[in-house]
Amino acid sequence: MKVNTVLGSLDTKDMGYTLMHEHIMIANHTMRRMWADWINIDEFTAFAKRYIARGKRAGVRTIVDVTPFQLGRDVSVLQRVSEEAEINIIAATGYFWGNEICLVDKSPEFLAEILLRDLEKGMEGTPVKAGIIKCGTSQDHMSKLDETIWEATVIAHKETNAPIITHSACKAGAESQMKFLTERGVDPGRVIIGHIGDLDDPDFLASVADRGFYVGEDRIGVDKRHPEQLDTKERIKNIIELKHRGKLEQIVCAHDASIFIDYWEGKENLGCPWKMVREFDIEKLEFQFAFITERVLPELKAAGFSEFDIKTMLVDTPRRIFEGKAR
Repeated sequence: MKVNTVLGSLDTKDMGYTLMHEHIMIANHTMRRMWADWINIDEFTAFAKRYIARGKRAGVRTIVDVTPFQLGRDVSVLQRVSEEAEINIIAATGYFWGNEICLVDKSPEFLAEILLRDLEKGMEGTPVKAGIIKCGTSQDHMSKLDETIWEATVIAHKETNAPIITHSACKAGAESQMKFLTERGVDPGRVIIGHIGDLDDPDFLASVADRGFYVGEDRIGVDKRHPEQLDTKERIKNIIELKHRGKLEQIVCAHDASIFIDYWEGKENLGCPWKMVREFDIEKLEFQFAFITERVLPELKAAGFSEFDIKTMLVDTPRRIFEGKAR
């Protein structure tokens, strides 16, 4: 089986240790056009190469970049980083959520055409094809525009069988996503419900898996930047509990880290201007692509996780998702 990466098709058996929800660069397209020094791509590429090198030393071989075009996806940057850092990058198409005026009054069919073009022909006028569809909600329910965007996602998914990865903001929001997809006949085994690992609710997480969806434990370590978020130790406890309940094969792991992001306030490089980020010592950054290996896997091993268990979460499950195979 093959999966589309930004450098061409890749045999899924060569994906290796895969982080399923990350960002290479989030930088506003308009600001980049208006101010040439918003971010220097030559400098960024060199910085990204060093940043990714730390992840590679931790075993990472593939990064699923789920940056939609609304957040500044740039295929040329993804290609350059992938080539120079020698890392597999799978890019996403999709709409973040319904907060864009330009999407109002567009039909699902019209919006689906854009997704299908990215998946089947290529993104941003290039032959580089997306490998996954991103779709999100930001509330406990879907707005009218959210529903239009999600209808477009369903159309594109059914025509291509591309996996869907979501952005959810709360338990009720995740429930609305699952209900919407299930009612339209989408196979839950093709869907990752993103960010529900933020919830300290193992019963709910297990119920998501019981319904056939994948559980996104995809913001592991984010509390190191946002102390108000669920503590990493609690996330680890929930992963252990899911394993005890027989749901290990339905967990996907990631950090939701971004090498550069130009919004939000927080620690380290979160929301800092590029001229500050470029000076950071990558080896001193706590929250980055090696965090799971460095800080989480030792805790899981101490709790009885075998190498087989870890490989299941970090290698086998991501591969199976892109192969479209059942558990």
